[in-house]
Amino acid sequence: MVRFVIFFILILLVSPATAKTIDDAHIFDIDLQEETPVLSKLQKEYHEKKSQYSWHYQFRWNMPSQFDTGFQNIINEFGNTEKRLDNANEERILQMLQRLPKEMYPYIGPLLHTVRGLSGKVLDLPGIKETKNQFPKRIARDLQDIEYLEFASPSMYIFLMPEIWGEKSSVEYPKLKNKSLQIPHKIRINPEFIATVEKNVPAEKFMLNRQSEEAEFSPRNYNADKNTPLSKADVKAFIGTFEGLNKFLHQNQNEMRLMFLEPLIKFYDRQNGEKPIVSYFKAAVNPCQTVVRKVKWLGKYDEFQKVIGEQGFGLDDWAYTCDKTIKAYRVFHAPITMSSMVNIVRKGLYDKMLLSYNLTPQDREMLHYQAQAFLQLYTASKNDIDAVRPFAGQLGKKLIKLGNQYGGTPFIMPY
Repeated sequence: MVRFVIFFILILLVSPATAKTIDDAHIFDIDLQEETPVLSKLQKEYHEKKSQYSWHYQFRWNMPSQFDTGFQNIINEFGNTEKRLDNANEERILQMLQRLPKEMYPYIGPLLHTVRGLSGKVLDLPGIKETKNQFPKRIARDLQDIEYLEFASPSMYIFLMPEIWGEKSSVEYPKLKNKSLQIPHKIRINPEFIATVEKNVPAEKFMLNRQSEEAEFSPRNYNADKNTPLSKADVKAFIGTFEGLNKFLHQNQNEMRLMFLEPLIKFYDRQNGEKPIVSYFKAAVNPCQTVVRKVKWLGKYDEFQKVIGEQGFGLDDWAYTCDKTIKAYRVFHAPITMSSMVNIVRKGLYDKMLLSYNLTPQDREMLHYQAQAFLQLYTASKNDIDAVRPFAGQLGKKLIKLGNQYGGTPFIMPY
């Protein structure tokens, strides 16, 4: 729990706040039929909203040969002002700090003093105030002999804490009773049972080095939507687009253009009443739909269609086929323990567990959003998994070559 709180404080320094719980399973859906915004207008609104002062010149080609005196005065005034900027997460950081044991302050305080925008409400907190420019006195034994350790970045101080390295902590946890499993010395084997297993599960079909069989193909599902089940032919066609996807990514600065759309998409979604955390997880839950959304925003229809059209795809049905394939591949490769975690979230046990922690309603809601996204990442139909199964090896190799990120959008999340 202590490590979770530390991590959460660091996240708050860069993350926006969220509110309201999720009951809708489709909250991460992407509307591929949305009206495409005018990028130049959206960029201007974004810069005006994000700026702490007027940029005056939006583009360098609009800059005159002589510097504007009035604008120079604004810049000088802004640069010489010592007043700190407000941090939207200040109250939440303060609440988290007050729940931590004071022994942890020397490892967190120096970092907080380097963060722009934090006011005295946090920095003058007793125990935090005294840590400014102070190196922690208690260092893990394994790290004490490292030369020049005192010059490490304050962001690394948390890893110097002895408790992180398993040394004795001031918090004592109850010890679990060791109940060893009693295994009989002799195990009786029923020959009839073994014969039945060999009949129903022939070794030549399930051995590790067996020859792969040709997949039985069902017809392609053209013009697929998000509810269309995958066929093996769909998966094979999707794999056939990988070479073209690589080419598209590395020509005409497309990769950079796609990446630059990330903040604009989040800004646009917030303007339309969507919470920032939901917009963030959309790209993780539906990466391919996010790519197509970006392609439409950039006006790259023809260029992208030329790539996927060789396999008979249109933009939207490629996006749905791609997302379902990647999701089924992720579920297919997920460890057995993942199914237990999914069931915990699906049955609402995770939300009940959060109630036992001393979290603010905002923190609890944010973790609930994360749980709902996790549930979406590891949910796929048996039909889709069966369609992906014969191509799992190819998909793994292709995805590695394509990279885990496609223009800033996570194509495949870790298991």
